[in-house]
Amino acid sequence: MKKLLFLLTAVMLLPVALSAQLLNNQEIQVQRAQLMPKSLTHQFKAPARADLAENQMILGHYDTDDITVGGYLGLTNFAGVIPIAVELTPDELAMFQGGKIVAFRVGLSVSTAVSRVFVGPSNDSGLGPFTEWSCNVRSQGWNTIPVDPPYEINLDDETGLFIGFDYRQTTTNYPLSYVEVGNTYYNTYAYLTYQGTTGWFDIGTNDYGNLSLQCIVESDQFPEYIIQAYGLSTKKYIKTGEDIEFSFNIKNGGIASEIAAGAVTYDVFIDGTQVATLSNTEAFGRDYKSLSDVVSSAGLAPGKHTLTVEIGTLNGEPIEKTVTMEREFTIYEFGFARQMHLVEQFTAIGCTHCPKGTHMLQLLTEMRNDIAWVAIHQNFNGTDPMRTVQCDTINNYQGNSSFPSASFDRTDGWEEEGVVSNSIGYYAEYHQMIAEELSAFFDELGEAPSFATVNINSTLDPETREAVITINGELTPDFDQMLGADSKLTVYITEDGIVNRQLNDGTWEQNYVHNGVMRRALGSALGNNLNRDGNSYENVYTYTIPSTWNLDNLNVVAFISRPLINGRTGVYTDLFVNQANKRKLGEFDEPTIRGDVDGNGVVNIVDVTLLIQYALSGQGEGINVDAADFTGDGAININDVTTLIQYVLTL
Repeated sequence: MKKLLFLLTAVMLLPVALSAQLLNNQEIQVQRAQLMPKSLTHQFKAPARADLAENQMILGHYDTDDITVGGYLGLTNFAGVIPIAVELTPDELAMFQGGKIVAFRVGLSVSTAVSRVFVGPSNDSGLGPFTEWSCNVRSQGWNTIPVDPPYEINLDDETGLFIGFDYRQTTTNYPLSYVEVGNTYYNTYAYLTYQGTTGWFDIGTNDYGNLSLQCIVESDQFPEYIIQAYGLSTKKYIKTGEDIEFSFNIKNGGIASEIAAGAVTYDVFIDGTQVATLSNTEAFGRDYKSLSDVVSSAGLAPGKHTLTVEIGTLNGEPIEKTVTMEREFTIYEFGFARQMHLVEQFTAIGCTHCPKGTHMLQLLTEMRNDIAWVAIHQNFNGTDPMRTVQCDTINNYQGNSSFPSASFDRTDGWEEEGVVSNSIGYYAEYHQMIAEELSAFFDELGEAPSFATVNINSTLDPETREAVITINGELTPDFDQMLGADSKLTVYITEDGIVNRQLNDGTWEQNYVHNGVMRRALGSALGNNLNRDGNSYENVYTYTIPSTWNLDNLNVVAFISRPLINGRTGVYTDLFVNQANKRKLGEFDEPTIRGDVDGNGVVNIVDVTLLIQYALSGQGEGINVDAADFTGDGAININDVTTLIQYVLTL
């Protein structure tokens, strides 16, 4: 198999997007279709599974009727008839052995000609021989293609099936449907000639889901029960003493329509030690159902832990193959509330769709007052006067490859798992919806604790234009364990109200107003080490503002994150921002020291006593109420008292 399948790194299918602008004018470019948010793509339903005969089942990487319509993915640099295929694994084929493929189901995002379907074995010896059938279908949505004679599935335990179809690709159509359904998002292969080599190339679609391609199999030997589960999830951070809530998706892959509540038993382990034996509290059937449960975190030390769920019995009998799922989580003792969230927008004056991304972000900032928005410019379609070498560094280390894009707290998971930079070039009719979804995404991120505070204080001499910027704050006692001793402080100077030209939907606007423009990263664009003193830090920067910058429109954005340099390997899961803040340049206020209830600059047992009195009586003349809210949840109660006591004991 490996000898016949090639990795085609330069050719990828891209999601629905507004003709995204590429950074490099490569011979083979990533192409995007006109944009539609992912949440609107799964709207076309084919005939329900109930339309199958009793002795028929769906074989494929997923077996639901989900499909993406409206124009999604396409290999627009390879116009013509293209064979495209997926490999079904021996595990997926296990229950279908002895059955017969009697039809194919090909799902199309937009109408295009499908002229052939084919199937053949795949193993370490290679592919084929293939059995093929001609066809003539082209409808948007699901197309059912009967095959005669049927294909009998009689394979050994180490052989998979290669199934595919030929479709008509043009330079402008995006007919391939991918849906984020199934336990795993599998590779897709296209038969192409590229740089002198002809063969099956992996076209890199894993991030987009599974290809809408299925087979209908007939058999009189389908098992009644095959337990399938995936998607174990829990909170990434769990406070000491809180229960561990978790959930996962489960279904029956066999022909039985329902499994009763309590019929499935699963063991729960933490760090390899069994802590509970539970069962399904709800019935489920042949469609995935989300099950939720809870176990205690009592006795777990602060730090990283692994939650494991093993599904092993059905109706009191061991299932044929135990299903095992794992998820990592962190127990923490101390945390601060989120101050602001960081949005880094990647844009260019020569990017015709970038104003659409800007408008969507403007709606987001109107919804929330906790967004620190930074516009990082790049050269595209000419020289961008707001681009700097530091902009290039930030862009490159976040792995951005197209405009308009943005990262949100440098957290992977917004639309595309495993990347931090995502397209934001949506059509205007989707802007409000996307902004609302992003706001909910930030709410979810804000549920996790911050392990530092970020205070911004600065002075500005208008005569010399010298700015002194002081960033200071508190660190939790377990900061190194929770976030990492190598975490960095990054400080940007941004400018609003810059009037310059901008390509906007094909027309150059000469007086476009650019806001939040990243002018300078103080110290290093990769971030700076924290100048620490126990559980606090203070970094001071002096910078002379260039004469061309408007002093009245400058801001300071500061944030603490994992090192940006971690993105150099192309793995972006370790870049996340844990705390952020934004202030006008020249503002100076003494920071509130959380826990310093009496406001004398020191946190000690006196503050604990005052906080207890206030929590019990609601009265406390002269106390600093902001500092008394030690947990940062907007209320002052016994939780603040107990957490402050724990904190003082660590000093």
